[in-house]
Amino acid sequence: MIIDDEELIRDSLACFLEDFDDFHVRTAHSAELALQELRREPADLCIVDIRLPAMNGVEFIRVAREQGLCLRHVLHTGSTDFQLYVDIEELGLCAEDVFQKPCDSMAMLGRIRQLLGRC
Repeated sequence: MIIDDEELIRDSLACFLEDFDDFHVRTAHSAELALQELRREPADLCIVDIRLPAMNGVEFIRVAREQGLCLRHVLHTGSTDFQLYVDIEELGLCAEDVFQKPCDSMAMLGRIRQLLGRC
């Protein structure tokens, strides 16, 4: 699932990943909507923007993990200062899970496949 409030970014990532047969892609423009969708059908991995309206990406990851809705996450963010207010390791992430916008889509694809055990 791709969670990003910027429609163009959300749609371009979805289109890119849908070109590969091994992904079923869903999108949401907010963390709240994503959680509703994940309660109906959990996801193997979420691509999450940090700056989202209302509930931010960090809180989304915490809730999704606590509720068992999604256990693997990749951050896709335009924010360069997010590491100043959150320790990514406390979210179960490492530096390889963080992609700055705009990112190398193939690098993100490689990391997603690695996290899903499909490399």
